[in-house]
Amino acid sequence: IIQNIILKKKGSDIKIFDIGFGIGFFIKMLYLNLIKHHKGILIEGCEPSEKNYNYFVKNLLNIIKNIKFKGYNKTFQKVRTDERFDFITCIYVFPHFTLEDLEEIVKKIYYLLEKNGKFILVVANEKYLETKLKTKKDLFIEKNTIEFDGKTYKEMLHYSDIPQIGKVIDYNREERFYMDFFKKSNFKLTYKKDLNDSGFICTVFVFEKNK
Repeated sequence: IIQNIILKKKGSDIKIFDIGFGIGFFIKMLYLNLIKHHKGILIEGCEPSEKNYNYFVKNLLNIIKNIKFKGYNKTFQKVRTDERFDFITCIYVFPHFTLEDLEEIVKKIYYLLEKNGKFILVVANEKYLETKLKTKKDLFIEKNTIEFDGKTYKEMLHYSDIPQIGKVIDYNREERFYMDFFKKSNFKLTYKKDLNDSGFICTVFVFEKNK
């Protein structure tokens, strides 16, 4: 994601917002890579879990030096910032949002992006997840059908075990839902790829803000 998408941005300045940064692993990786390629760096991010946020402040915040950084211990919906970003990232976090929250969240993502800014979405690959939940039935909760813009989509509720965080509930939707939802919200899909994340198969989407 960093090497093949974010570092492709031209120019010496870059601004990134990370939704739900957890204990800060991705922010750390961003920082270590960006300082080699950019001069003007702004990173902002939010993490509503007080436990995760405090871990980040205690263990990782002290290494982020000589750049502009701001972290928010609150949900994305409650974040207030005057900045506009080249990239907004959301790694394994989007399925935490309920369907009722998504319209407000995507409108905010659109508003906070610069012209031609990009939203990077990473979710569990739907085929991989379906196979995994057949073998790990203790993680499965239920299957639902959701509706959007006159179409129906599958939604799967399940537990996810996240290292150093614990169990959370995810609402994973079909890939075509994300593509239709963002298209309707004035974004265009510019990149889609399946990746092996240490044995966990995920799907990376990059949606660019339309003018």
